[in-house]
Amino acid sequence: MYNKGISKENLGEYPKAQNYLFLALSLMPKSLNTYKAIARVNRKNKTYMNAIDFYDKAIALFPNKAELYAGKADIHRKLKEYNYAIDAYSMAIKLDSNNSEYYIARGEIRHLQNDIQGAINDFTGAIDCNNKNYRLYEQRAFYKAEKKNYESAEDDYRKAISLCTDNPHLYFMIAAVELLQNKKPDAKINMDKAKSLGIKEELI
Repeated sequence: MYNKGISKENLGEYPKAQNYLFLALSLMPKSLNTYKAIARVNRKNKTYMNAIDFYDKAIALFPNKAELYAGKADIHRKLKEYNYAIDAYSMAIKLDSNNSEYYIARGEIRHLQNDIQGAINDFTGAIDCNNKNYRLYEQRAFYKAEKKNYESAEDDYRKAISLCTDNPHLYFMIAAVELLQNKKPDAKINMDKAKSLGIKEELI
């Protein structure tokens, strides 16, 4: 029954998928995968409160599964219930502190709430989990620049460039923060590099 439900889900036949999955759950009432599938199908079907309800039921049975809190948080975010989303992601992080995606998601929500420092802190957590992803340094640099912490933003852009040396946007952005610090010669060097890689915008 579970496999039939997943097949119907993949076809976009969500009511039929739920019927099969409910039957599968009645046969195996402690199946984590079935709870997750029902919640996921409800999310796809935009029956969000039902999805949250099934995540809550699954959490009651499996309170130590971080992905359940993260799935619930994602729905709260979609509904713009940001405080609930942050609480759920915080619980996911408590249970699985090595998952960079949880920090990223919580950081993005905090940014939406204009908690820029909170967003910076979460991207620091994400970097602690995965320090080889240039996008994490790039995003943290952007938030630091919003806080007018230009020198630290420049450091993050340099780290991002060291991990991805042919990205024109990174050279453009580091030039921008250098210019804000009145480092015009450095900014020109990086702007020229950005142009050589295809950037059309002008800073200098």
